[in-house]
Amino acid sequence: MSAARPLRLLAVTLRYPPYVAGGYELLTRDAVEALRARGHDVCVLAGRGERLTGVDGVLPWLEPELDAGDPFERALQASNLERTRLHFLRRANLHATRRALQEVRPDVLVFFNLGLVSLAPILAARRAGVPTLGYVSDPWPANHWVLAWRATGPGHKRLRRGLLERAWRGFRSHVDLGPLLCCSAHLAHRLAGEGLPPKTLQVLHLGVPPDVEERTAALEPPRRAPDEPLRVACISALWRGKGQDVLLRALADVRARGLPVELWLAAPSETSEFRRELGELMATHQLADAVEVLEGLPRAELSARLARSHVLVVPSVWQEPYPLSTLEGMAHGLAVVVSDAGGTPEAVDAGHDGCVFPAGDAAALADVLAELAADEEARHALGRAAQARARERSSHAAFVDGLERALREVLGGTG
Repeated sequence: MSAARPLRLLAVTLRYPPYVAGGYELLTRDAVEALRARGHDVCVLAGRGERLTGVDGVLPWLEPELDAGDPFERALQASNLERTRLHFLRRANLHATRRALQEVRPDVLVFFNLGLVSLAPILAARRAGVPTLGYVSDPWPANHWVLAWRATGPGHKRLRRGLLERAWRGFRSHVDLGPLLCCSAHLAHRLAGEGLPPKTLQVLHLGVPPDVEERTAALEPPRRAPDEPLRVACISALWRGKGQDVLLRALADVRARGLPVELWLAAPSETSEFRRELGELMATHQLADAVEVLEGLPRAELSARLARSHVLVVPSVWQEPYPLSTLEGMAHGLAVVVSDAGGTPEAVDAGHDGCVFPAGDAAALADVLAELAADEEARHALGRAAQARARERSSHAAFVDGLERALREVLGGTG
């Protein structure tokens, strides 16, 4: 971008590394560090956590507490009064943001996913006359409380749900979320359907994480020897919405056709009901010798495993906004196979640098994997095209360019 004066920014988020639940905390950190590297003065206002105390450039002042367990799990058990604080307005966060604005005196307040922080930071910025820009990577502007009640069925708490939705839309309109950058067109369309003005929604796709770019800069797409099994990777969190059960059924189908295929799953170092179900599914289909579950892999080791794989599968069944794992697989030169759920397909050009299958359809996924196992040249060509796309169109620099441009537009009054 052209030379312009550096910006003073206050970045607001709840979890900030080392508090990481998924790729979006890392996205926030990478964006902050990239903006700092471009000469901007960025201070982070984040949740209260001992590991953030004393970290240069971070103000750990927001609630809820990060050391008291997963805040989203706790929110599910919270009273309606506490949920109102979490989603609508928490006065402690209003005061904390006001204090941060007075200390930092930013040109722009940029926020990343304010789920459970409430709309307090935006309201504080409005009152202080500070323009805002949001980067949205999940549907929190639709209110997770509202979405949870909807998911329980049309008859559940119908009257209260209707009142809650009207109250949320009214309060959200009063606060005015301002311009939002959405990680996918799918998410922007969904938020427009939730009543957010379409003119305030723009799309800025994620970029390949910079650490992945560095490790794959000189990496060639992997080739599979004639006697090698097809090595399939899945690096999504072990959660029902991620669809690993669909992938295991597809794997069993491919093996039943006599094709050599192996799978490794990246997993957190903890048990869950879904993980136990996956174990039972592996036992039922006799997949113990074909599936490896790797717990708590460091990022560098995860990258090394991807470099030795052939296919990355993203089998999500939920409306995933835009998973970073897709970009990681593409950067490593793997043939990428994704479900058509949510914004995931936006990362690939189906048939050219990736394959798309109907979400939840294990038979369709098995057909794709069987074709890739049977035609190494076609599989390698997909991986090569995917890697080129990741480098040319999905770089982290391109993402930061878009973010920086939007920040200047907001400051200039054109956002």
